[in-house]
Amino acid sequence: MTFEQVVEAYKPMIVSIMKKLHVTNEWDEYYQIGLIALWEASQQFQPEKGSFSSFAYKKMYWAMLSHLRKQLRTKECALTDEMMHMLPAMLPNEDWMVVEDILNELTERQRKWVIGYVIEQKSLKTIAEEEGVPIGTVKQWRISALKKLRNIPSERLGGN
Repeated sequence: MTFEQVVEAYKPMIVSIMKKLHVTNEWDEYYQIGLIALWEASQQFQPEKGSFSSFAYKKMYWAMLSHLRKQLRTKECALTDEMMHMLPAMLPNEDWMVVEDILNELTERQRKWVIGYVIEQKSLKTIAEEEGVPIGTVKQWRISALKKLRNIPSERLGGN
């Protein structure tokens, strides 16, 4: 089977992954990322380890998700509506409504700490460098965010 035939067969899967990740802008860019990941999957596939479709799906999904995460890390502004829409894809096991509700109660700087440190698992030093502030400033964002988060009733956090 030629790669063109593989592309034709897996085009619906690429589109499906893009929809699952809520890609609304930069459709062509994400489609291209999917094609590159599909090509890599076709080159790296080992039949004895499972089915090609599962392997290709995972390669395409993680390539697109990785790109989404990079975009979120490089955004210099506060969370835009589009970014708030993309974050649920990064938190598949969380109740996104609760997370969004909590993030909306935080200041822009507190949200930067929560997203950078908790969600993206960046170090305080990395966040400070990206934001162009001293590490102590990021520590203050953390302290103030944690104070606010501790005062949220457990019922709102999905607790009993």
